[in-house]
Amino acid sequence: MNQRKMFTEKELIKELSSIGRTLKKKLQVYVIGGCSLIFRGRKLSTKDIDVVVLSPADLKIFINTLKSAGYNEIIKMPEEYKKLGASAILRNNNGVQFDVFYKWVCKGLEVTDRMIKRAEFLKKFGNLEIYLITLEDIFLFKGMTERPGDLSDMAVIAGAGINWDVVKEECLLQEKRKIWEVFLVDRLLELEKVHGIHAPILKELKTGAENEMIKEMFISIVKDGKTFKEIADYVKKTLNYSESWPRKELEKLVKKGIIKKEKQGRSYRYRVSKI
Repeated sequence: MNQRKMFTEKELIKELSSIGRTLKKKLQVYVIGGCSLIFRGRKLSTKDIDVVVLSPADLKIFINTLKSAGYNEIIKMPEEYKKLGASAILRNNNGVQFDVFYKWVCKGLEVTDRMIKRAEFLKKFGNLEIYLITLEDIFLFKGMTERPGDLSDMAVIAGAGINWDVVKEECLLQEKRKIWEVFLVDRLLELEKVHGIHAPILKELKTGAENEMIKEMFISIVKDGKTFKEIADYVKKTLNYSESWPRKELEKLVKKGIIKKEKQGRSYRYRVSKI
């Protein structure tokens, strides 16, 4: 696979200006990737412009505008790009590429109202208004990806000085369509191993991720209803843990209302609560 061209701030401004002139109406887009780092002076070049639009109508307008400006939609992409879940990926003959997202990145991580409120207005290019997602939120997005270079960008962002609590809170407040803590913990461990950067939120997130995985495991085990003996036998077989561990974890989930404990003869039966 040929190495793709990298683009500087000057080249990006030229391209955004051209697209802004092509737009027939005002449109707001939010920049979430390396392009945002360039405009903040934290990176010299990028090969992708990752942007988010907030409505299906804006998505259609922006894609059609890019096509009118000479961009072609890319169908076959490397696996790491497919995992991003872009609504469309378009590239022109000069190699400039737009990854366009509608509200969600990585097939589930939402560009929330909190992120939009934190975003900073950069500039208006004709009818195109560019907002920069904050460094904290870019760090979180890059913590969910597997593209080459994203880990290095995380190191750059961390080195710039960020509010780690914002990263942690946004991760934990995301919808639980996926266990986001697990993805971020893996990336933070890799960041420490490769770049020697320790995230102060790692320990707390790791504990949360472990608890989330335990919860999902027990939900999976008891979803159709199981006795404690059936659960303990399964845990013993798969994890080689004694009965005390599943008993303790089940009681935690019962207290939280996640799992229901029902008397059945001389024993108890556990099932997922209907919430």
